[in-house]
Formats: sequence, C-alpha cells, structure tokens
Amino acid sequence: MEDKIILKAKKVKAIFTDVDGVLTDGSMYYAEGMNEHFKVFSVYDGVGVKIANLCNIPVFFVSAKKSSLLHKRAGELKVKECYDGIENKRKTVLEVSKRYGFKLDEIAYIGDDLVDIQVLGIVGFPVAVKNAFDEVKKHAVYITERKGGEGALREVVEFLVKARGQWDRVLDFFGGL
Repeated sequence: MEDKIILKAKKVKAIFTDVDGVLTDGSMYYAEGMNEHFKVFSVYDGVGVKIANLCNIPVFFVSAKKSSLLHKRAGELKVKECYDGIENKRKTVLEVSKRYGFKLDEIAYIGDDLVDIQVLGIVGFPVAVKNAFDEVKKHAVYITERKGGEGALREVVEFLVKARGQWDRVLDFFGGL
C-alpha cells in the first residue's frame, strides 16, 4: 500500500508558496538611500519552478510583504501569478483556486510562519520548510530537509514530480537520460 503522503502528493495540481522565509532565508537587507529592501533568491528554487512548469504544475507566489523585486523574480521564472501585500492568504488561495478550478486537496502550500497556518489548514498538501516555526510544522504533512532560501521549493517540486511519476520527463528535458 502506498504511503499516505505519496497519495496526497499525487493529487497536487498547483503549488502556492509564501515568499519570505521560504524562497528567501527570511532576512531583509536595507541600505542607506534604498526605497525598498532587497531579497536573495536561490537559483535552486528557480529550477524548481522550471521543473513544475515542465510538468504542468502552476506555481503561485503569495506574500504578505509588498515587493516589486518579487514581481520581477516571478516574471523571470514564469510563475503563474504573483500576489504581494496579502494580509489574508487564505482568502487569496481560495479565490485563485476557485478561478482556476483547483480543489483544495489538489493544492500544495509551502509556509514558514504563523500567517501561513491559515492556508496550511485547508490544503491537501501542507508543507513547512525546515526553518519554519514549530507551530507551523504542526500543520504540515511534509517538512523539507532544506531551509527556506536554500532550495526548499525545489525539494517540494521534486517530491511531487517523483510521486506523479514524471521524474524521467524532467531528466530527459535536462539531458540526464
């Protein structure tokens, strides 16, 4: 019999992810004269989005913090949609999933902090990154080995793609087979 987590992973049709603390290490960098803090993103997560796109799993960014840099990164990666300045992530995920026709058990959500619990509690594949706060980890069915900002999204994408039996497709695309 298949593991319950694999069965949940096979159902996933979309990935929603928090940004600060998941796609970044959670640090904010400011310098004199800057209007906005800057972010450091992992190249590994960028490849993760590319793998998700290849396997027809759309990725959505949902951030509480407003950031033009986030929209720039989302555009570079061809993320399906990018939401920033979102106080109620649950409402956003519900609205977007309804618009695209995703059932809640077909959604993976990756988070790290208290604001993410509202979404982790309603999706079929709730994920906490390794450096998430303990209260957040209590709501996850999968906790990454990698920390936020160090390829955690990529790890989740690979897990989902392998569960769906699409890993050979990825290796073929990247020239591995």
